[in-house]
Amino acid sequence: MSQIPESIVEAVVTEVSARMQEPDYAQLAIGSFVQTHPDVGRFVTAQLDALGGGEGVMHTVFHAQVLDECFARHRGRPSRAVGFRELDVAAKGDPQEKLTAKQPALASYVASNVDSDAQRRLLALIAVAMDRAS
Repeated sequence: MSQIPESIVEAVVTEVSARMQEPDYAQLAIGSFVQTHPDVGRFVTAQLDALGGGEGVMHTVFHAQVLDECFARHRGRPSRAVGFRELDVAAKGDPQEKLTAKQPALASYVASNVDSDAQRRLLALIAVAMDRAS
């Protein structure tokens, strides 16, 4: 897949920021992501302790939804479900290095918006898997 331009990431982030004014938006975004990518949801939940508990899981899934929206906008169609196979392949090597090489605008988004190292690493892995699944 070609690289997602910074302009798409900026547009998605601006739209998501505006939607955050709606009280239920984050909860709906998380639910939508888990419905679309159930294996990713299971994989993230399995990292509960490393992510700092339930709140860390929710933040990770929320940011994964933002990444998914960036991929969908760039492709012009919804994402297909990312499965354990794509996650396994993405986990080989350093996912953060892979993401920086394949999708630098997404790597920049993750680095700028996610404080936890564990969450950044997991989001990089998820984004690399999404890139592969496209």
